[in-house]
Amino acid sequence: MTYEQALQAATKIGASKAEGKVLLAMLCQSLACVHAINPALVYQGAVKMGIDSKALAKLANDDPVAMGDLMFV
Repeated sequence: MTYEQALQAATKIGASKAEGKVLLAMLCQSLACVHAINPALVYQGAVKMGIDSKALAKLANDDPVAMGDLMFV
């Protein structure tokens, strides 16, 4: 599932029911407001590395530079 497809699915099901890649895409979009990241690239890097939304949220809190490095995976 691409980042754009995940966001489209998010608008259909809503944030309260989101899980998996849909939730990951929504989190990347939210983190883009706080961190200087490209949410689509972070999403793609997280998917390639097998990082779920919970691990990404922890990474963004603990090591935002490492989270930004996901854009280059």
